[in-house]
Amino acid sequence: MSNLIDRYLLFRIRTKRDPEAFAKIYDRYVKAIYRFTLLKLPSKEEAQDITAETFTKVWNYLQDHNEVANLRALLYRVARNLIADFYRAQKPDQSLSATVTITQGDTSIYMELEKTSDQGRGEDLVEARGEMSLILRQLEKLKDDYRDVVALRLIDGLAFADIAEILGKTSGHVRVIFHRAIKTLKEIA
Repeated sequence: MSNLIDRYLLFRIRTKRDPEAFAKIYDRYVKAIYRFTLLKLPSKEEAQDITAETFTKVWNYLQDHNEVANLRALLYRVARNLIADFYRAQKPDQSLSATVTITQGDTSIYMELEKTSDQGRGEDLVEARGEMSLILRQLEKLKDDYRDVVALRLIDGLAFADIAEILGKTSGHVRVIFHRAIKTLKEIA
């Protein structure tokens, strides 16, 4: 159903250059793309900038009447490329360990995004936040490929086929990476 909605909105953008259709796409995906960038960038401001730039680039791409098979995959791929560009532009003396550092402040920001659907749960919500904080700290210890696949699968709930399209790998390879990442997480826990 979600893919059908995306196709309809893309049709409206291609045929009528409808900014309202793109606004609906933005509303559907902005939180997920922001969450994805926040896990990979050293600050929330840079994550916000990359998120905004992602949607700008996708809008421009769609204005050129390019065909899009999977909108969600396109958004993640553009965000991932922009994150790579961000780190390429950094001075050589700056540490790249910032890509995996998730401070307590970033974790609480991430949890703020999820809080809207869990209001009123009290003690369960506090426990869930604590567990998510532990999981995010464990993700820091994984290789980049492992972290990407686990985050896209477990945090964003994407299918292996979508993750494969985003990362430019086969679906089978993504499944292997996911299972190796889970095994690694169990070993370091």
